[in-house]
Amino acid sequence: MNSTKKALIAAAVAIVFAAGLIFWQVKARKMGPVELTADDMTMIAEETPPQLRARLATDDQARKDFALDMKRLLSVAEDAQAHGVDKEPEVKRQLDFQRAQMLSQFYAEEQGQNATNITDQEVDDYFNQPVNKYKFDQLLADAKSQDPSMGDLPEDRLKMIKQRVGRIYIAEKRAVDQGIDKKPKVRLQLTLQHARFLVQKYVNDSLQAKIKANDDEIKRYMEAHPEADTTQANRAKAEEIVKRARAGEDFAKLAQEFGTDGTKDKGGDLGWFGPGQMDPDFEKAAYALKPGQISDVVETSFGFHIIKMEERKTETVDGKPKEMVHARHILVRDMSNMGRPPASPKEKARQAIEKEKGEKLLEEIVNRSHVKVADNYSVKPPEQQPSQQLPPGFELPEGEPEPQPKQSPAKPGTKTPAKPASKSAAKPGQK
Repeated sequence: MNSTKKALIAAAVAIVFAAGLIFWQVKARKMGPVELTADDMTMIAEETPPQLRARLATDDQARKDFALDMKRLLSVAEDAQAHGVDKEPEVKRQLDFQRAQMLSQFYAEEQGQNATNITDQEVDDYFNQPVNKYKFDQLLADAKSQDPSMGDLPEDRLKMIKQRVGRIYIAEKRAVDQGIDKKPKVRLQLTLQHARFLVQKYVNDSLQAKIKANDDEIKRYMEAHPEADTTQANRAKAEEIVKRARAGEDFAKLAQEFGTDGTKDKGGDLGWFGPGQMDPDFEKAAYALKPGQISDVVETSFGFHIIKMEERKTETVDGKPKEMVHARHILVRDMSNMGRPPASPKEKARQAIEKEKGEKLLEEIVNRSHVKVADNYSVKPPEQQPSQQLPPGFELPEGEPEPQPKQSPAKPGTKTPAKPASKSAAKPGQK
């Protein structure tokens, strides 16, 4: 989810997805506003993952923030319905199919092994009814409109899909016949699923366009916030480090002090690398150096580098000579962009504008909604999981580290992704 969507619905959707299919008791009339009581919020919070639940149990502000996230989610869903998002034919079909999928899952949970007793013949009989065949054809047409490759499905694959969809619809009907859809837990989980889908659809199709920053807004923001452009400051910092390194200061210590990537703890040591393993601009500058030389400031998409050549050698690979180099570097960049290329000043301005506009729009939606969510509620901490006891004689010797899963070595010629500083050194500018 990009920054635009985060600004619109904050952490609400993320929290709901992280928690899985949360259910609660909703006090609402058929056409009335949704209201979550303190008991409802307790139930929601106690269904969250243990780490989040532990924080909610001890942090009053975290509980208030969590309640606000729930209100935002439900308010945006309410606004989506007010704008008829759920009435669009394709959206309605997707919502109906999602409902069928969930009810079929509830039916399977209640029936256990007996849930698999839907035969191929029953599915064939189901689709022999014109209304049911038309429903499947419409779903297939929707899928093809989203993914054209669906139009080239082989006949056997299409038959498998039809059998699966048919079983979902038959299980849904059995669930309704048994009154499963009337159970409070089921009904409310269906409501939540409905809301989540509407929020995503509404954000993507309508709200995102409303907060998009135009060129004039970006220009005005950059003029009003010159401090947002850190490019010149970072370059100046890198230039100063070059002067200090060339004046005789220890390069490794400068890397430890000023480096911002995983190599800093090793004094900027990159180890040996060959052609094609680094960013092209970085590689060009590195290969131009002689052992002991320090480069000028080198700019790549990752920031500003100062490179010191340590050693060079030629290896024979597949019968051909290959020049390898051993170098150190110091990467100067914005710490807020760790692990990804830094955003340009214009992109930073765009993100800031859309974040501000998104928060304002979200606040407007929440303020005009009829959703009510209690923010004064209690949460019990999660139960401690019992530690796993090994059989006698299988315990690890005292002080022996637990075995770790093996990692597959990188294939020859592949580039190793950057790793956190605490784990291992990362090479700069790797693709």
